[in-house]
Order: sequence, then structure tokens, then C-alpha cells
Amino acid sequence: MNTLTTSLFASSEPKTIGVGYHNVGRGCLRASHLSLVQKIQNRYGQRCGHLPLEAERVYVLVTGLTAEVESQWAYLSHLMGKTITVLSLQDLAVVLRDAASTALIVPYINVPQTEHWLQEELGASSWGLAGKMVQFLKNKADLHRLVEDLQLEGVAVPEYTIAPVAAVPQAAQSFLSAMEEITSQAGMDYYPRGIMLRAAESDGHYGSCLVYEHQQRILIIPDGDMQRVQRSLTWEHAFILAQKHLMASMDQQQANRVVMSRFVVVADSPGLSVVILDGQIESLGWNSQLQTPGSTACVGTSSYQPKNAAPARLQQVIEEQTVACFEVLLKEVAYRCGLDFPSLRGVANLDFMLPGPLEQELQRRRGLSPTIYLAECNPRWTNYTDALLTILAVKQQPPTVSTLRTTIQEGLATIDCYPLPPTVEPERLRDELLRRDMAFRQAGMSIICRMTQNPMGFIFAGNVKQAQQEIVRLLKQLSTTTIWAREGKAFAEAAGRGR
Repeated sequence: MNTLTTSLFASSEPKTIGVGYHNVGRGCLRASHLSLVQKIQNRYGQRCGHLPLEAERVYVLVTGLTAEVESQWAYLSHLMGKTITVLSLQDLAVVLRDAASTALIVPYINVPQTEHWLQEELGASSWGLAGKMVQFLKNKADLHRLVEDLQLEGVAVPEYTIAPVAAVPQAAQSFLSAMEEITSQAGMDYYPRGIMLRAAESDGHYGSCLVYEHQQRILIIPDGDMQRVQRSLTWEHAFILAQKHLMASMDQQQANRVVMSRFVVVADSPGLSVVILDGQIESLGWNSQLQTPGSTACVGTSSYQPKNAAPARLQQVIEEQTVACFEVLLKEVAYRCGLDFPSLRGVANLDFMLPGPLEQELQRRRGLSPTIYLAECNPRWTNYTDALLTILAVKQQPPTVSTLRTTIQEGLATIDCYPLPPTVEPERLRDELLRRDMAFRQAGMSIICRMTQNPMGFIFAGNVKQAQQEIVRLLKQLSTTTIWAREGKAFAEAAGRGR
């Protein structure tokens, strides 16, 4: 079998029914407060590029079946050239009961609860890494301890401690003192002080809080969202505010641990996505995260675009090493979970932090080898890989490692929160893009509406810069709000820099 040209969803027997399940809320944030789960599911539930389109009949499973959702999937069905029927959770059982063969269901994340429901209760096959492996890799406390144990070459986690959320203020204060001692001994008292606090089961910055010193004030940034920043004059008060946010985001009956890591001054934060097929690990290379100014939360992704020459040089030196480290990590977790690695199929992503000049100097003064830091592992589809599959579906190409790599080379970028002027309805913009779709493709680009809400979600493929310019031009035509046009252009330019 050639892993480069084999479909990710290939099966020994043809599947009559294929289902995509974007369980971003109930899966990724399974140990979060119900209000946060519902918020994220409502926002991102329209996305689902991970569809097994080779099946005779294709469905997308949604937790909230609305006219808006059905309209979005009618649009995507048109683009993809195949009817994709929207199912509620209740309807799925009926469809599977009447199926002539076992259905293949591809969840966004195959956590143990989802795996059990799909396989044991519904009698379907689920795609993705085994549930217990996902649980291990996803949990930040377990992952940090594993990385520390493995002593990976050139890759580590920043200094950290783990504490129950109820003890956060005291534990954070003690940890901060220990980190101050490290910088003091290195003769770098000027290194910015701070701690990143994340619930062990947090995901995508939801359930996190960054507390750090900036211009003689202490900033508290919940969920990586600079628009919700709070300020404090004392660390004690700052850690109490952080604890309050974490408690509000967590379901403590399911998980109550918080991982606290030393604040690191970084130059860039690339991700690394891989495909795991029958024992082979195929890299999709580094990717970039788009962040709004002052924020650490990801609002979009793209093929990797280094922020400056230093990360570009580092990529050339260390990218292959990060892939090797990822392979060691995946195989070790499979071994600890008692799994046969050659039987596994799935996708996964590691997020790294590349040290900036100040952190490099701290490493040098501490006598440490040059090291990049691992932030988290996403043993699932991501914003980036989900967008890749959406592009392939629109191009009506099979999802293989080869086609994925070609799509990356051709260019792609995503943006999740593109603000629209009040005079333009999201559906109107989507309809206009659909009407112009063939002309866009002939010009070497594609614009896909990923979430038809305001703010909108887009996927840009091919000539990304031209596609982003087309959005700005189209909105100028559809709107008379000149103020927004300037803001929209600035946002698009920021997206371009994030590429």
C-alpha cells in the first residue's frame, strides 16, 4: 500500500454510509462548563470538512438542526458536487438502523466517550486515533509529564507545575517565585514575569488564562482574548482573577487540574500536522496561526509563513527533528495505551513555541542546549487540516497525503472571525461568492464560506492574497459603509501577514 496515494478513509469494503461529526464542543471541551461547550458548538458547528465522501450516501451530524445549518450545507453540497444530508442526533440512529452495511463516522475528535457511543451504542466504525490515546495526548498535565520523561532532543516543555484549580492562587504565587529565582540566577531580572495557566482539559485557548507583567501592570488575559483583558497591581489579585475565570470555564467534577507554565518570550508559534496511516507517519509540514494584535488565541491558520528571517532559518534546521519527536511521542503513547501502532489511523497536531532572542539568551546563560518548546498536542482534526479536506472536497479530489501536500503548496489560509458591515447579510455574501465561484477558480483561487454568520468564517485557497482582496472588493460593492471597508481591509492585511 502506498500511504501517499491511499485515501485517508479507505476501507477494505465499500461503505454505503459516511458521516462527518464536528463534535468540537462536546469532544474538545468535554470537561468544560456546559455554557462554554454550547458557545463553541454554536459558533463552529457549521464546519465539517472531514467527510468520508467515498461513501455512497454522505451525511453530516449536527447537534442543533436549524434552517441556517441546512442552508449552509446546501451551499457546500453544491460546491462539492455531492449531496450532503444534515442529520440530527435522533435521526442518525434511524439511518444506521436501516443501513445495509456498517457506517463510517469521522468525528472531529475521537475521545473515549464519542468512540464508545459510535462503536458500541450505534454499531458504526469511527475514524481517528484510538480514544484512550486521544485522552492521553489531549490532557496537558499527562502530556507535560510524558515529554519531561522522554527527554526529546531539542524539544521540551517550559518549566511547569500542576495544581488543583482550588489551589491556584497559592500555587501560582509559589511557582512565580521559583521562576523569578531562575531569571535572577541567570542575571536577567529584566526578563518579563508571567505564568500561562491552562485547565488540563482545555482546548484552543478556551479554559486558559495568561497572567504577565507589562509596563508596570499585571495583565490577565482570559482565553487568549485581548478584548477581555483585566489589569491588576498585585500578583495575588491577578491570580485570584485567573482562578475565577478558570473555575467558570471548567466542569470540576470531570477534571480539576491546572497546568501552570513559565511565560516564554517567543518569536513564532508554528503547528506541525501529521497523518498516521497503518503505522506510517506522514508530515504535512509546519503551519501558521493567525492571531489578532495583542492576542494569543488563534483566529485563523495558513501554510507556514515565518514572521521574520530567524524562524525561517530555524524551520530549515529543525522541522525534520520536530517530526521525529512527534513520531517518538505518538509511538510511546500507543505503547503505554497497549495499542498496536500499525493498526492506527488518524491525524494529529503539535503546537510549538520558537524562543525569541531574550529566551535564547536565557537558555544560553542557564547552560542549556538550544531548545524549542512544546505547547500542546491536538490528537484530532484542526482548523488547518479540516480546511484542507474542505478544499479537496470542493476540488473533488480524494483526501490523500499527496493531494494534501499539493494543496498546501498551492496556498491556503483560513479566518474564523471576519466582520461584516451591518448592511450585508452573511447569506447574501455567500450567494455572491457562489455565483462568482467558477470565475474565481479560473483565476486560480477559491473562496469558501466556512461559517455563514457575522463575523464570518472563510477558507482561501490557491492565490490567497488575491482571494482576500476579492472579499474586500466584493464587500465594498455590497455595502455603503465606508468606515467598515477600511476596517475590513486592515483585517485582511493582518490575515495576509499571518500567512
